[in-house]
Amino acid sequence: MSADAIAPRVGVVLGWPVAHSRSPAMHNAAFAAAGVDAVFGACAVPPARLAAAVRGLAAADILGASVTVPHKQAVIALCDRLAPPADRIGAVNCLVFERDGDEVTIVGHNTDAGGFVDALGAAAIACAGARVVVLGAGGAARAVHAGLADAGAASLTVIARRPEAVTWIDARPWRDAELRDALATADLLVDCTSSALDAATEPAVVDGVPLDALPAAAVVASLVYHREPLLLARARGRGHRVVDGRGMLAHQGARAFTLWLGRPAPVDVMLTAI
Repeated sequence: MSADAIAPRVGVVLGWPVAHSRSPAMHNAAFAAAGVDAVFGACAVPPARLAAAVRGLAAADILGASVTVPHKQAVIALCDRLAPPADRIGAVNCLVFERDGDEVTIVGHNTDAGGFVDALGAAAIACAGARVVVLGAGGAARAVHAGLADAGAASLTVIARRPEAVTWIDARPWRDAELRDALATADLLVDCTSSALDAATEPAVVDGVPLDALPAAAVVASLVYHREPLLLARARGRGHRVVDGRGMLAHQGARAFTLWLGRPAPVDVMLTAI
């Protein structure tokens, strides 16, 4: 069988590094459950090779691609068009290759924003009317902020250790008084920082989040899915309901699955695979 014959049924996740990604297991389980003859793999691409990799994928006529760190912003320059809300968020985590004969249009999507909201909905956590505090200054915080704004959150406060890096909203500085003031009326606290990715420095960051200021009914969420972050463990210990990143990973992947194949994704299967 020629490479051209199998290429349309191949999907990849692009990242650096990417060996830790659970996207291949998630999508391969979804393909199998949906009866789709396709395979999904991980492709480690250093930043200097990103443009060549994306051009190669377009030429190979593959099914589609997911994009993870550190490429979610750099890949924008390689897209022919950005679909909402990627154009507003300024980050792309899903590539769709639209074909018209020999012409290929690379369309950048952001499924993180809607995927996070979908995950909260699946957990019966209301977004509409919620008072939300988002921790972080990066692309993840921006995607979460956009998704919650579109879902009708009543208020969205962003607090960052580098507030000057937040150009899309007036962020508040990471100070105890600022945190306590914002958390005192919050229904939902979302940690979008990278602190949980480094176990050595995580405690120092989490120590600076005054969970005692949160109302008892507030929910605490994290985007990390490979282990329970310290912030969630402490929030759980205080009696708060917590939500980790597995739901967001599955639901953003489900949205990508639908973009690539035009059919609903088996989300429960994807969650189990994660």
